Amino acid sequence: MPHESPSAPDTASTGGDVRLRHEPSSPVAVQFDGEIDAACAPQAQHRLVEALLDHRPDPIVIDLRGATRLDPRVVGAILATIEAADDLHVPVEVLLGAADPTGGLLATSR
Repeated sequence: MPHESPSAPDTASTGGDVRLRHEPSSPVAVQFDGEIDAACAPQAQHRLVEALLDHRPDPIVIDLRGATRLDPRVVGAILATIEAADDLHVPVEVLLGAADPTGGLLATSR
């Protein structure tokens, strides 16, 4: 049975959304959509930690193709997740769209 963590709407947010999806025999996907601002940062951090710790050793896909902007704290959380996953021998793939919302920071990290 597929698992999807519901996104918790945040009234201070500008419409960004972070969802975790996991289907059996598939990587865990953390999907970012819209502008992930400071108000969304705690939700993003929670989803990344959930993907790494609750679904280990499944590979993780961090899907940024739908993100238009990422708060620097979110970029830091993504980089920390990649580093922790490497330490735990969990494969991570970052999917970037045509417009990289990280300003190239993640394109060079993997």
